[in-house]
Amino acid sequence: MIGNMIAELTKSPLPKWLENATATSTFPINDVLQGSVYYPACYFDGRPVKYLGGYSHSFIYVDFNVKREDLISQLNTFSGYKLAFSRSLEAKDLCFRSFVPMMPTAMDGNPEDSLSHCNGDMFAEWAVYDRIDSYGDDHGPQRFSLLYIGGEGVATFQSLYFSNRCSPSVIVLIKSDAFTGNWTNFCYPKEIFARCVMGNPAGQPEYFFSEDLSESCWPWYPNKVSTIVSVPNYNGETHQRLVLWGRSISVRYGRFA
Repeated sequence: MIGNMIAELTKSPLPKWLENATATSTFPINDVLQGSVYYPACYFDGRPVKYLGGYSHSFIYVDFNVKREDLISQLNTFSGYKLAFSRSLEAKDLCFRSFVPMMPTAMDGNPEDSLSHCNGDMFAEWAVYDRIDSYGDDHGPQRFSLLYIGGEGVATFQSLYFSNRCSPSVIVLIKSDAFTGNWTNFCYPKEIFARCVMGNPAGQPEYFFSEDLSESCWPWYPNKVSTIVSVPNYNGETHQRLVLWGRSISVRYGRFA
């Protein structure tokens, strides 16, 4: 890796919109979304920022089990970074155009089931971070943006990306397992989350970032680009194996719809 960033990825320069962002700037929704990293059911998992920061400078985190006050208490905890500013956003800051939503079917599960597990409130918080001066380029990007939304992953994806005609560059599914109490399985390629990501009219992500399996759980991303293995713990066992999967242009979305 180049510092923390996965070496197989191409490092991008700091975008002007982020370089010039201040606490009073107009929220640049399209800049924040296009080429971003989207992570539903994320909780407070900073690994995508650690390994993808520099390839992308914008991270969209979504979790309906996180309360705003808990997020605020965690905002200034990224290693090697200080919080430049943060501010709360409203729905009108995020969604500008009407769109035709993809609706769940019976096989996807019942969205109402999520309500019984939801511990948080609907909110959106935008935070921008600057790298601490004592850290160099090998630690991570000079600055990055985090948009954290207390919301449901499927509906939020459509409201953000469909509404604004944008596409993320990476989908992250690391903590998105059965223990989240989610109403649908994000990892299953025939269910609603995969369908809306791959059916996004603005385009599909280049990469899929997940825990290590014998093969990618999303068949459109069969190419193992990089594997991250953590340092063994005191038992000699590794507690982290993450894989960045690349998209195959020979695999069409409709085949798995």
